[in-house]
Amino acid sequence: MAQSADNFTEIIKANAMIIDPKILSQDDDVVTKLEKSIHFGDYKVLAMGEQSHGTSEFFKTRTNLIRLLVARKQLTKIGLEAPMPEVDLLNKFVAGEGGNLKDILKSFRLYSYECSEFMDLVEAVKTINVNRRDKIIFFGFDVQSPFQSLQNMLDYSAKNNPATVDSLQKLINNYKLLNNEMYAHTFSEEDFNELNTLSEQIMTTYDPQSASSEKSDLLKKSINNYRQFLLINNPYVTKNDMLIQSVIRDSLMAVNVLSEITDADKIIILAHNAHIQKTVNVYSKSMGYYLSNTLGKHYKCLGSTTSTGFYTAYNPAVGKITDMNKIQTGDQDTFEFFFSRTEKPIFFLNTSQVVQQLKNVTTPTKYRLLVYGYTEQQFVPGNVLADYDFVLHIDRTTGNKSFYLK
Repeated sequence: MAQSADNFTEIIKANAMIIDPKILSQDDDVVTKLEKSIHFGDYKVLAMGEQSHGTSEFFKTRTNLIRLLVARKQLTKIGLEAPMPEVDLLNKFVAGEGGNLKDILKSFRLYSYECSEFMDLVEAVKTINVNRRDKIIFFGFDVQSPFQSLQNMLDYSAKNNPATVDSLQKLINNYKLLNNEMYAHTFSEEDFNELNTLSEQIMTTYDPQSASSEKSDLLKKSINNYRQFLLINNPYVTKNDMLIQSVIRDSLMAVNVLSEITDADKIIILAHNAHIQKTVNVYSKSMGYYLSNTLGKHYKCLGSTTSTGFYTAYNPAVGKITDMNKIQTGDQDTFEFFFSRTEKPIFFLNTSQVVQQLKNVTTPTKYRLLVYGYTEQQFVPGNVLADYDFVLHIDRTTGNKSFYLK
């Protein structure tokens, strides 16, 4: 007979390591405070998730976990759930080559990154790099925007392939006119045929081998990223079905992460919990599912969770982005309910240690996944202990400081 939920609470409580609240601060001694309490073991890729894209504390903790991994010499690259070419602009800023950080983040066209907390994370990496010979670089692994890829192709064409300049400008303008369809992934077959035909005419004219090495690499990456964008928006392949699009997107993100790995690398990637989990979620085979199948024990993932507070997202009921979207209180079917019962405001959990102790113990059946934008359906079927190698729980959280709060 299964033991009661009280047993589950006690097992979580016994294994949950209390984390000093300084993990949410910028204190100089924060790494020292974390050194004895948080360990991730050996990995090639360590994914750090977030239960919502709009939670201030998730950004703050990941910034300090980056500092911790730097101190341990366990970090060479940081991957972002953002388009590859746009993230290249971020590296130029970090390297001190100019640019306005707010404008660069806005080019991602992902309002979750357009906040002061992510600016702090970038500035922290920039400061870290001052004293490093081998600089930490960011890379993007998502495929949802065509704009910087096309701009890179346009910049190349202006000097090396002038016959395509007018066509590229037309293509960019077409995407601007179809902005809503692009971000909803709902191109009609007629619109997609026009975009795809023009795109192929342009891309077949390039000879990356004739360019200098740096320009050739950028051109190849831009063309590859743009082809991936076309794939997830191809209505003949996806039928404009979000489930099909999600599988394609996550599989491509995994491919892009894997392409960044060398023997010398220790990579972390920052993305939503739903993308990094090792198992299939209610929406899709996740990026983490593909990475785990390829890398085995060398892929580790940390899920960040919360039980109460607020988060930042666009809320159609109020017609704007707000940081006052309420985090619903979970019932006894949810992991968050029992995480709160530990009475540990911030804790770190190694899930493998817990799973071994849970035989014949009743466990929750749901946990929170806050999708992009506001939702009333906050809980989905799943098992946090099976989905992630580690959990970082922050019981009460707040909305991040978006550039667009009014």
